[in-house]
Amino acid sequence: MQTLPDKLEITGIPAHVMSWSVAGIRGFVVAVLKRWQRNYGELPHRFFMVMCPQVEVNAMGGLPLEVHALTDAKLTCRHFTGCHKPYLVIIFTAEDGDERRAAVQRELPWSEGYQVDLTESAVRLTFADATEELEGGERPAVRQRTLQELLKTGELVSVLA
Repeated sequence: MQTLPDKLEITGIPAHVMSWSVAGIRGFVVAVLKRWQRNYGELPHRFFMVMCPQVEVNAMGGLPLEVHALTDAKLTCRHFTGCHKPYLVIIFTAEDGDERRAAVQRELPWSEGYQVDLTESAVRLTFADATEELEGGERPAVRQRTLQELLKTGELVSVLA
C-alpha cells in the first residue's frame, strides 16, 4: 500500500472560500485519506472529492436522493476536525468523477470540491468548486413528527433498546 505524504498543497482556491474551507485545516485532508487507506485499501493516484459539514446534511433531513444516486456508499465517510466538527467526505474514483462531484455539490450547501492527486511528495488538491448557499436560498422543509407518531411507529422505542 502506498504511503501518503503529510504535505498538502492546495491550488486555485479563492480567498473567500479558504476562509471557511475544511481543506485549510491543518492535517484534516491527509488524516481523512490515511484513515481511508487503512480501512479500505489504496486510493487511485487521481480522484475527486467533496467535503461538507455534517450539520448541513442533518439540517436538510439527510442526504438528498440525488446525492444517493450519484455516490457510492462505500466511498463516503465521516471525519471529525480537530475541534470535533463532523464532515461528510465523498470520494469519486470513476471516470465521470468530476461530473458527479459537480452534481453532488449543487445539492450540498457549504461544500467544497477538489481534484486530488497523490504524489510521492505531497497530496495535491486542485480547487474545483464550492457551494455556499443552495440555489434559491431555501432548504426543503422537513416535517416534524409528533411524539405520538414516533411512539406509534416504534422508532422511539427502538432507539432506546
